[in-house]
Amino acid sequence: FQACTRLRHTIDEALAQRRTTETDHGDLLSMLLSARDTDGRGLTDTEISDQAVTFLMGGAETVGCTLSWALHTLTQHTGLEKRLHQEVDTVLAGRRPTHADLPRLTLTRQVVDETLRHYPPAWMVTRTVTTDTEINDHPVKAGTTVVYSPYLIHHRPDLHPEPSHYDPDRWAPERPQPPRQAFVPFGTGARKCIGEQFGLIETTLALATITSHWHLRPLPDAAHVRPKLVATLIPRGLR
Repeated sequence: FQACTRLRHTIDEALAQRRTTETDHGDLLSMLLSARDTDGRGLTDTEISDQAVTFLMGGAETVGCTLSWALHTLTQHTGLEKRLHQEVDTVLAGRRPTHADLPRLTLTRQVVDETLRHYPPAWMVTRTVTTDTEINDHPVKAGTTVVYSPYLIHHRPDLHPEPSHYDPDRWAPERPQPPRQAFVPFGTGARKCIGEQFGLIETTLALATITSHWHLRPLPDAAHVRPKLVATLIPRGLR
């Protein structure tokens, strides 16, 4: 509760300061302040604050979880880790990665995709049924809340062969890819996460940046790492 209160206070202070000037800072708050609907109405302070919190949590915690799982899993697959470092060192040659490097960071992106398949941060998602329908011959009325799990979908052997095997090469272009609805770390349909491409790019570039500088290892006395089911699928015990 204290952390949430402090976060809201920080955002509200920044927002109040921005309200005193019309300067465009080229950032999230400036975009939210300048946004207008078809009637010319702008967002209220409460709406802007809500959006800022959503962007922060949706774009930070999920990426942090994915990177943590990726880096941890790489330590358990030394051959794969070596290949990744070779790719990053070859493509970047010691410099920072940019958007232009993404087409050549193929294995790096495959590691991100396989981590999202194996450990999707949004492990459980809800949807509201908009019209009467059926699911496997079960009638579902409009207005019903349906819960589905990307984690379970990603571990179905009929959709992903050997689902418990961590294999980034399954995402190589020459390999047969699963059906579109079989890989849903960002959800699907009209309510699919609007930050999908941003998140994939951010995570890929972050993984390349980290592995270009360091070889990470878990602490010798670290507890057994296992998934913890909270709002996101975090690696419990990872140090």
